[in-house]
Amino acid sequence: MGGRTLHYVELTASALAELDRERAIAFMALSPIEVHGPHLPLGTDVMVAEELQRRVMARLRERLPEHDFLVLPTTYVGADTVPAPASVDVDSRAVHHIVLATGEALARQGFRYLVLTDNHGGPRHQIAIEKAVRKLYRRHGFCVVAPFLGFFREMVEQDQALLETTGTGPGSCGAADDSHAGTNETSLMLVVAPERMDPRWAELPRVRINANTPIGRLLRGLGRVAGFLGARRLARDLGYLGITLSWVGMKKEEMPTYVGGPAEASREAGERMLEAHAEAAVRLLERAMQGEPPFSVPLLWDLRFIERS
Repeated sequence: MGGRTLHYVELTASALAELDRERAIAFMALSPIEVHGPHLPLGTDVMVAEELQRRVMARLRERLPEHDFLVLPTTYVGADTVPAPASVDVDSRAVHHIVLATGEALARQGFRYLVLTDNHGGPRHQIAIEKAVRKLYRRHGFCVVAPFLGFFREMVEQDQALLETTGTGPGSCGAADDSHAGTNETSLMLVVAPERMDPRWAELPRVRINANTPIGRLLRGLGRVAGFLGARRLARDLGYLGITLSWVGMKKEEMPTYVGGPAEASREAGERMLEAHAEAAVRLLERAMQGEPPFSVPLLWDLRFIERS
């Protein structure tokens, strides 16, 4: 039959059993409840992940009209959230086991693909997901396509192709100086749910993080050593981590809950970023369907022992 969009929890077991596994793709959005400045809703990451899911499905409906889409419930969970009282921070091992258990259940039934949309850049959160991706592929040949793991690295590293595609640049592409609820995420929400934003977003000043802290200097030094030894990816990751830890390590009463310039956001920039992310997801799925492992290299993957799954 094909061409249907079905919701997993609404099906009976017998109806689920009748689906053609070779022509079915599962989808799930997963992100945390987290403070996003004074101007964006706590569910920002989830709302963006769900919008990405809709866009990916729309693209795939054109390219794979014979496939059924099986939508699993959104999962509100994430590790390494902003340390503010309203954030719901979950141990990364729980994130890992949710992805792993979901994939195991689908694999046991004969399904082959799960597209996991996300919008959270917490290091252990991303490492936990990638560990589950690799376990499921090696154990079952089951493909979890998690595009944000690679897309976020491109944002942080200010990949030139991404900057050209999205029309963004330093300070507006979600890199270290725009890492949370700044220009990029405010732009995304101007597309996804502007009615849920505090209208004072347009008055917020740009926030910059002083990375000249003991932990920032230490990690920059380690990064220089890593670069000297040829580990350039790790060197870049350590530099980013130094900025992040300098931010979240501030005294609670001094720590801003956003980084970047929300007032510089635009709906046009958000639209371009969403489209680029959705296209990246489709490309990753297409490669997986051609037999390529759906692996990514999230930030700090070279230090993945910091995540205990």
